[in-house]
Amino acid sequence: MEIVISGGKAAPSTDEITIPQAAKARRIANFLPRPELLRDAVIEHNQDDNTTSIPFETAAGPIRILLPVAKGFEFHIIHDSDTGPRILGTFRGASLSVRAVAFRISEFLRTRGLK
Repeated sequence: MEIVISGGKAAPSTDEITIPQAAKARRIANFLPRPELLRDAVIEHNQDDNTTSIPFETAAGPIRILLPVAKGFEFHIIHDSDTGPRILGTFRGASLSVRAVAFRISEFLRTRGLK
């Protein structure tokens, strides 16, 4: 499922988003190695912030994997808490395959007991 945020409002998307981050997010979500991650994978396109992310509900609250906006940038793992967003970790993924990125996401969540 994909969600588009525009004008501060979230709505499910029925049209295919064609930006490069959206295509990469779909490929990453398809390779998530654990069934509970794959089942809960949602892709969120925030047109207000010009970002694409994959959010997950975890034991510590909502976490989202923010995709890089261009080559050379990093993936950010962000915890959306009551006090505001906080970066839990980052990793470079421009040279990694989407399968490797999906594995890193899964391992990050697993090793910290989040999912």
